[in-house]
Amino acid sequence: MFIDLRINNVAGATLEWNSSDIVSYKERNNKISMRLEEYLLDGGNVLDAAKIQEKIFPKSDIDVFISHSHADENQAIGLALSLESIGLKPFVDSCTWGYADELLRKIDEKFSKPEGWTSYSYELRNRTTTNVHLILNAALQQMINESELFVFLGTENSVRFDEHVSKHKQLSSPWIFSELTFVKNVKRTPRKQRVISLEHGRAIDHKKGAEFRFPLPESSLSIDFSEFSHWLNKADSSGVRPSYKHIKGLEHLDLLYRELGVDSKLLDAPRTA
Repeated sequence: MFIDLRINNVAGATLEWNSSDIVSYKERNNKISMRLEEYLLDGGNVLDAAKIQEKIFPKSDIDVFISHSHADENQAIGLALSLESIGLKPFVDSCTWGYADELLRKIDEKFSKPEGWTSYSYELRNRTTTNVHLILNAALQQMINESELFVFLGTENSVRFDEHVSKHKQLSSPWIFSELTFVKNVKRTPRKQRVISLEHGRAIDHKKGAEFRFPLPESSLSIDFSEFSHWLNKADSSGVRPSYKHIKGLEHLDLLYRELGVDSKLLDAPRTA
């Protein structure tokens, strides 16, 4: 990862994408079928963590990792569509959580109900949930590490202020807390360089459950959404051949980095080789 960035005052409605565009994006990124048998090492009760990671978070060349509250999923997807339109490859993590929940249910049905029981064992259920979440967390961190830009949507849904708990801003999501903590410590890498080729179920009231608060790890840089949107709109891919559109998008990222005040020495290396 090269840079982590927090976007404040996100106003997704200003992005030029409608509800059908959002649905289409979800459909493009929701093509995983969960077959528990694929993850069993011995046909018995041993699950392969590597296979789970590879299936739910397949390795791909990601430019921008978008971290967000589940309630802001449509705004995150709108931002992803805007990034795609200028040639970049974004990743919206919430598009995969349905698979994680589906897999967890199948694991619990097989391993968390002792013989003769009609409900889950508390101890066994805790064990399966903990293991699956650790596996997914490791996969998320790997994707963040391999992306160039990490973007956090700092909205009221993700960042809370509760004067009765703390005078500081707090996070309500353990996943965002984990992601932001990871980016604070991950080794920074150079910008990407491309070699030019001449070849072409039942509803649950979650408000009744316990809520948690996590400290908010500060991002290295921040920007207001209006400024970020202005940067997006400066992109011009007209007349650019499809094979060069990704490079054009990476070069446009450099414009953002300069506007953020990133050390110019870190931007000297050309994007192509």
